[in-house]
Amino acid sequence: EMCIRDRSLRQRKLIHYLQQKNSVYTTGEELAGHLHVSARTIRNDINELNQSLTDTGVQITSKRSSGYLLESDDEQHLEKLSQSSNSFLSRDERVRHIAFRLCLSDTPINLYDLEDEMYISRTTLEHDLHALRRKYILPDPHIIFSRHRNHIQFEKNERKRRIILNHLFSENWNYNARGNAFFQYQYMDERIVNQIIHEVNFYMTKYNIMMEDVNMVTLDLAIAIMYYRITAGHELTELITDDYRDATAIHAANELLDSLEEKLNCHFSAIEREDIYRLISCGRLLDASLLNFASVTNFFEPSIIQLTDTYINYINVNYQIDFSKDEDFYITILQYFRYLSLPLHYFNRIDTHFDVARTKFLIEFEIAFAFQPFALEYYGFYLDYTEILYLAFCISGAMAHAKQASQKLKTVIMCHLNLPSSWELKHHIASRFGDYIDITALLPVYTKDSYDFSKVDLVVTTANKEITQSPNCKTLLISPFLTYKDQENLERLIQQEQLQHLYAPSLPSLHDLLTNAFWHEQITNDDYFSVFELLANDFIQNDYVDSNYLTEVFRRESIFTFAFQPSVVLVYSTVPSTHSCLSVATYEHRIRWNTYKIRTVIMAAIRPEDKTLIFKLINELYSDRINPNDTRFIKTKTEFIDFYDNAEVYER
Repeated sequence: EMCIRDRSLRQRKLIHYLQQKNSVYTTGEELAGHLHVSARTIRNDINELNQSLTDTGVQITSKRSSGYLLESDDEQHLEKLSQSSNSFLSRDERVRHIAFRLCLSDTPINLYDLEDEMYISRTTLEHDLHALRRKYILPDPHIIFSRHRNHIQFEKNERKRRIILNHLFSENWNYNARGNAFFQYQYMDERIVNQIIHEVNFYMTKYNIMMEDVNMVTLDLAIAIMYYRITAGHELTELITDDYRDATAIHAANELLDSLEEKLNCHFSAIEREDIYRLISCGRLLDASLLNFASVTNFFEPSIIQLTDTYINYINVNYQIDFSKDEDFYITILQYFRYLSLPLHYFNRIDTHFDVARTKFLIEFEIAFAFQPFALEYYGFYLDYTEILYLAFCISGAMAHAKQASQKLKTVIMCHLNLPSSWELKHHIASRFGDYIDITALLPVYTKDSYDFSKVDLVVTTANKEITQSPNCKTLLISPFLTYKDQENLERLIQQEQLQHLYAPSLPSLHDLLTNAFWHEQITNDDYFSVFELLANDFIQNDYVDSNYLTEVFRRESIFTFAFQPSVVLVYSTVPSTHSCLSVATYEHRIRWNTYKIRTVIMAAIRPEDKTLIFKLINELYSDRINPNDTRFIKTKTEFIDFYDNAEVYER
């Protein structure tokens, strides 16, 4: 099998170029010129390619004074190789290639040349250009992209081009390998990059500057890109300075670049040095060992402290979750909000599908999203999905700590087996869930009729029968051997109980909300935006909310979609309502929304005093006890309410 698809784009282009030469030797200089690399890089590529082609009957041979020749003992082998080398990767990789070419090109790029380079049609190229706009042109640094007939071009803004180049390389950085990055386009000599990495590490250590990995990678690549752009005659000409000055970062940047000037035989101007200084100063971590409640005023701007205090107080007032005593959380979120305020801040991609993160952080995402008005007021912009996700990580850690500090569930074990079995169960449950459960008694099952369960939160039993009708006591049936399934069920029950503590008992039940909701059955529209308007109008026409409600729903959907599970979608806005209620639409035919087939859209309007109702709705509509696909054929109000009644997810 031809193992070419895992080769770099340049190596595949090298193969393709040799194939077009029709058994004529090609010099290393010609190949280097065609691919815009050094002859040394060509030699390394050919060595790697020949290793990939071992036992295929195909080899690249070399002849002194003549060059390189692609040879094969079977014409069919060459045909297979051609198919493999000419398949130009995925759309993502084609888009990166176009962005890379635009960053390096001093003149407009001909679209016909791009088609030939990538062996694609004009239709495919147009789709790629659309993806290019979405990924590299619309986001920061908002480079201007122009198109005139069959030519495309990036604006001649050197700083913006370098930022995009840095992004192109850093997104392919391999944090798991022993070596350094896999450079998709082999623009930089790995020997040069490694030398820069070594120097950066040395001087950051010398000045006791600690950075997060993504900022260190960005710094390494920025210096490498700076070196190559300067040697190609593209220097920065516009100085950018910030109000704050970090003396340590200034000294570290200058000494680092002085050393590299000597080792790389080049010159870095004051403007170039300022950009490297900004990366160091903005990426520099504070010394966490010096941070505590008493010292924060020495390290953080008063406005950052006020922002953090205001947000923590908001969480306490609106969700009855008090994080104010958690010093570790306070210090962490202060650092995060400070980082967001800096002129440069970079985030590592989290290689997890959106839906996985959204499902894991059901409640945490809501608390994090509630920061948006504060973000707009303080930073002048709303946080994007990644920034909200990292804030949700902070909230999740604080909630885990709060759960451990909260009152444990008073639990009794009722086992129909002899004492050694219940005693063993007690210790296994305590070792696994001791932070959340307080086991107060080991009892035989027959005592269920005489035992006082009024002060018991949970009964864990091995007998499949009703233990108690006490309204505040839950019962969980388990095996005497506490299987993995039993542990999952117990963990789920604990999570459900802890979630229920987040919302007040006076909230309306899901059953009553669905019964009294506005209903629109068997909708035939094939999109969800029109349904947003339909459902929101129920609230607006009854003067429950104003038009800002719908505006925020659309804004929320644009940042991260409400649809993260099939069949049922809960849509809501934090704009206050004068009445807590639902409006529900069911589709005649399911629609595609964020890769899922959706049947039912539920929109919630919530009074300020019922703010935690959103937790209750999330907890019960997305309960682990429900398979969302079981609702995919439900089209009527009666069917929907009956389904959730029978699913037994409501609070007692």
